[in-house]
Amino acid sequence: METKHSGMQLPGGEPTGKRLLATALVITIALWGWLTGWSFVFGSVPGREPLVLADQPVVRDVAYQLLRALFAVGVAAAVVRHFGIESPLAWLGVSRPAGREWGYLPLGIVLLIVTLLGAQVLLMGVLGFERTPSQSLADPVMLSRLLTLLVLVGPAEELIFRGTVQQSLGDRFGEWPAILIAATLFGFGHVSLWATAPGDLLWLVAQTGAGVVLGWVYYRTDNLVVTALTHGGFVSLTTALAVM
Repeated sequence: METKHSGMQLPGGEPTGKRLLATALVITIALWGWLTGWSFVFGSVPGREPLVLADQPVVRDVAYQLLRALFAVGVAAAVVRHFGIESPLAWLGVSRPAGREWGYLPLGIVLLIVTLLGAQVLLMGVLGFERTPSQSLADPVMLSRLLTLLVLVGPAEELIFRGTVQQSLGDRFGEWPAILIAATLFGFGHVSLWATAPGDLLWLVAQTGAGVVLGWVYYRTDNLVVTALTHGGFVSLTTALAVM
């Protein structure tokens, strides 16, 4: 399938595959370190008290998601500047969804539900593995996440892993290798220092599977907006179900 910007050559020259892979890995590690550090500051680590805004959990959580989005924008801006990309929105595939592209939004959400819910049932119900319980959140925080997951978290992670990493690797390695590499880094980016139960490592494989779904949606639509809405819609929907 030829996409709108497939085969686009980076104005800064054609980087080597090793250089692109190293850059993608550095971006992922930097994201992990950025979020882990702020988790300690905002008390997102189980058993730790927040260092700031101790009595304002909603503000803390929104600030954390904003910092995630800020990092994503910074990464995209750095890549665009480094390679001298003249039309960054076109290169990333940022455009208003049209026609059949809208169909991939519900399809992607359904595939994510099947992938992650199926993995949850397999790990805990069939294989009997345990996962580290997630930190309990106050109801106001859960309600605020219905919005922040949709408009901040989904777009931020897709801007990094699909819009920047997958798109940069696509021309050098081909679409499916790029999808798999970006999905693997996406799974690694969800590593948590305090998630050490036997099922946590296997859950990262499920996260990688979710990354493959999102990478496929991006490949088929060539539209980062669709992918961001798919990701954000899924996490917001599952949060809404938890609230209910």
